[in-house]
Amino acid sequence: MELIPHLKERGLRITPQRLLILEAIISQEGHPTAEDIHQYIPYTSLTTIYNNLKLFVKLGILNELPYGNGLSKYELNHSKHYHVICQECGKIVDFNYPNLKEVEHVASELTNFHILYHQFEVYGICSSCQDEES
Repeated sequence: MELIPHLKERGLRITPQRLLILEAIISQEGHPTAEDIHQYIPYTSLTTIYNNLKLFVKLGILNELPYGNGLSKYELNHSKHYHVICQECGKIVDFNYPNLKEVEHVASELTNFHILYHQFEVYGICSSCQDEES
């Protein structure tokens, strides 16, 4: 797993549980929740999963995507991109639109802020949910 050197650089012990959690995130399609990861590795406690997810977010290895009801989804922090989110089922699809990256520069120029980052999300109804409504 190419993340191992990344973990070692941050002084993190490489435990079997941490490797399984990262493997679960990489192998599952979409953006899994802690509960999705627990279903993938049920022999690892949910507490261990939550603690490691928090640690990975703090270290910048993962992005946490909080979406209502205390529910968060997770993804590797490997590239800047945006999300389209289904209002019905919560499915998240990544997309990239390079022109939006200019937003930080424009915001900085107009406000004299030092911009750290931005988020952009688009909400709609995915094709699966549209098919169910028909």
